[in-house]
Amino acid sequence: MKINKFGLLITSLVLVCIIITITIFKKDSEQGEVYIKNQETRELKDVKSKISLIKEKEREDAISNGDFDPFSLLGDFVFYGDSRVLHYNSYGYIDSTRIFAAMGETIENVPQYNDRLKEMNPKNVFMSYGVNDMCWELGNDVEGGYGQLWKNAIENIHKIVPNAKIYICGLIPVTDAAKVNYEIPDNFDEVNSILKKVANDYSYTRYIDDVSLGENGMADIYTEDGFHFKSEFYPVWTQCIVSGMDQ
Repeated sequence: MKINKFGLLITSLVLVCIIITITIFKKDSEQGEVYIKNQETRELKDVKSKISLIKEKEREDAISNGDFDPFSLLGDFVFYGDSRVLHYNSYGYIDSTRIFAAMGETIENVPQYNDRLKEMNPKNVFMSYGVNDMCWELGNDVEGGYGQLWKNAIENIHKIVPNAKIYICGLIPVTDAAKVNYEIPDNFDEVNSILKKVANDYSYTRYIDDVSLGENGMADIYTEDGFHFKSEFYPVWTQCIVSGMDQ
């Protein structure tokens, strides 16, 4: 009888050891799988980042040599905005059918293009608003503020073209002189923070970080008024947008 109890004890200990070994092995195996997957994800991101940098450098060189048209990479698109966007057509870069913009327009004007948007049914939608919005302090009397106005516009567009990717261009600042002459509030950083946050709230939107092109209003890209852009800036702006699409 004592022998049987001793044997049962040994058997139980062996089973416990086996269970512990299996548990540890399973845990180590799962941790190993997680590590491998994380490494694969990191490597994939690194590869994509390197490819993006290479493509951007190749495009910059091609544009500098006059061998490449950055507008051709915008794809099947429409571009919403104010007079800054309107000048894409005024300077002859983009056909008027793809420009959903006019002088003085704001983010609240987006719905007026619904019929044209439905007809065009683009794959890419670009948006660039802000200067007029700031002058008129849009969003101050709206729950959710200025960001809510952008959300309303984005959701309006997505409802009509659910398969389109929407790109939100950062608000390029104006010159210091323009801020004074046209009483433009100096809160560009705040506006761009709002735009970034809004872009991150949806799976189908992306923020285009083009703000540095203005060098905080010090770049040689502005017309005499200090907030519209010179003709030669538009290919540069477009290159930045195309690069942002790759990110």
